[in-house]
Amino acid sequence: MYYKEFRQFLIENHGDLFASMQTAFFQKAVEAAQNGFYDDALILGEDAMTLAKYSNIGYANIYMAGMLCQCYLDNGMPEKANAIFERVMPYLDERDDSYKEDVDRFLDLKIEIENALEKVKNKKM
Repeated sequence: MYYKEFRQFLIENHGDLFASMQTAFFQKAVEAAQNGFYDDALILGEDAMTLAKYSNIGYANIYMAGMLCQCYLDNGMPEKANAIFERVMPYLDERDDSYKEDVDRFLDLKIEIENALEKVKNKKM
């Protein structure tokens, strides 16, 4: 339980700092992707996801994870997209106003991931 308590302490006492860093990393990831630096964009996006664990941004992190999944798909890495998808889905909150739309978007993303994984599987055969 020590980790959970420490993480909560960080969110409550330094969540704004982590949120600022997370936002900066995510903005740089988007900028890198727009300029064709896809590998850098993925690394920056992963770092932003790590910082999300300690930020106080909350539910909006779901959207960042979805964008990172799409980036992995666009760069031929469906396994990584699927790993993020699996980590994020449990955090969709039925109480959120946009829950139905979020589930629909993520299920569409899951179809894309499954199709990409199937293509990878068929290439190996």
